[in-house]
Amino acid sequence: MTLTVLTPTGARPEAFAACVEMMRAQDYDGPVKWIIVDDGPKTTSLPRPIGSNWSIKYMRPATLWRPGQNTLARNILAGLPHCTDRVVIVEDDDAYAPWWLTRCAEWLNEADLIGESHSLYLHRVSGRTQDMGNEGHASLCSTAMKGPAVGALRRSCEQGPKGIDLRLWRDFTGSKRLYRPEPRGVTGIKGWPGRPGIGVGHRL
Repeated sequence: MTLTVLTPTGARPEAFAACVEMMRAQDYDGPVKWIIVDDGPKTTSLPRPIGSNWSIKYMRPATLWRPGQNTLARNILAGLPHCTDRVVIVEDDDAYAPWWLTRCAEWLNEADLIGESHSLYLHRVSGRTQDMGNEGHASLCSTAMKGPAVGALRRSCEQGPKGIDLRLWRDFTGSKRLYRPEPRGVTGIKGWPGRPGIGVGHRL
């Protein structure tokens, strides 16, 4: 079963370069379609081929990001029409365990909307950490979906860039499951140079 990895990016080249290496380290052995939506003022350096089972689609929206804007929802909406039925959100400024895609593929056999609770944030410069303690939803960076949940993500994004994950998990009435693996599969890495984020963790 093909997984789509959907990554919105732009104006954060160091973070994206780290994201590429984490995707290169993934142990998932099925086919992967990586959709990269880059709206930064300058094009991002594309990754070398990840592997024979990976294909990459790189997209540049007609309207580019400007400082002060948040275009996360717009970029996700641009990428969704090109996704397969199973979508894993991979944000470029977060850290992913090598087994993350494999685990997402397994969990998506159990529910249409899956994710990791108790989001952990780490500031890469100060070393400060924060466990958000979220038990009713997963952060967008640690969420994957299939079938009707993909449509729910689209509807949430259509309402704006803030609170996409909260709306998705609150409003989706189909099958959904949260997991809390140890060690964690995803850590939000804050403090990258370049384009800032808007999540709580960015205030670490």
